[in-house]
Amino acid sequence: MVVALAGCGTDASTSTREPTREPRPVVFPAGDLTYALRSTLHVGERSFDVAPEVITSLDWTPYGVYLELTSDPIEGIARTVFFDGESTAEFGGDHISRVVTSADGGLAAWIDFEGPRRPAGRVAEVVVVDTETGDEIFTTSEGMGGDAGDDLGDRYEELPPSVTMFDGDDLIWVNAEGSGDTLRSDVRTGDTERLSAVDRQRLRTTSGFEFSSPDGAYDVDASTTGKLRIAPRQPDFGYRWQTAGQWLDDHTLLVLGQDRYRFSYDPTVPDTIPGELLSCDLAEGRCDGLVPIDGARDVVFPGVDSAY
Repeated sequence: MVVALAGCGTDASTSTREPTREPRPVVFPAGDLTYALRSTLHVGERSFDVAPEVITSLDWTPYGVYLELTSDPIEGIARTVFFDGESTAEFGGDHISRVVTSADGGLAAWIDFEGPRRPAGRVAEVVVVDTETGDEIFTTSEGMGGDAGDDLGDRYEELPPSVTMFDGDDLIWVNAEGSGDTLRSDVRTGDTERLSAVDRQRLRTTSGFEFSSPDGAYDVDASTTGKLRIAPRQPDFGYRWQTAGQWLDDHTLLVLGQDRYRFSYDPTVPDTIPGELLSCDLAEGRCDGLVPIDGARDVVFPGVDSAY
């Protein structure tokens, strides 16, 4: 069941607009294998060094990648940049959330914790960008509080707003109202619906601890560290330990395979545990080796949080 919000499905704090800037060129095509290894971004046959900083998150678009960088993986403040293959543009400072991108990389979203000003101060705001132009096309601070007397620090600590995933042109996100409502917003029209508990259970995610393949034919259980359980058919990984990366197509999963696994380590020191990136075709139950890895714990996949 989907519950429409009051009015016509939009809120006074919600706005949509058409992109106006010139399109960016495609620099990272969809077929290129993309991952990071500590301070190095790998895209296809190309590699880019960001040392001395370390890459702690990575989100792909055809026009560039969003990188979260830090000089101290334990206690340092991370900064978010957009890298277009030649230069980096920093945005948001330390007051934005983790970036989420759509499957085709055409949309990006995050929470800006210094959004519009209300009586209690600046409130959190959902921001969606058309990545081809870099233009903001959707913003909303609906359900983010801010009335006089509202302690926004306490509110966001207890009910941290977040962007969850894209489903086509719909963004699934959580506000800071009640117990944290889950909402679905059409970023083109601004229409927003509150999802019921049943609707939330029916959401099909393609990453996380329990998720499905893009075609919905395979279920992946990654809830046990270093182990992947896949139904209805378990592939032969060829390695004792496995970590899921991104989907390479509707039923092919990028996997990091290892025979040794380090559960605790010092992230300020480069890892030395070997591994291999695998292309696992779930329909055939087979995994093929792609790239040997030196330092498996330092691998960062697009859309997957690192272990730092």
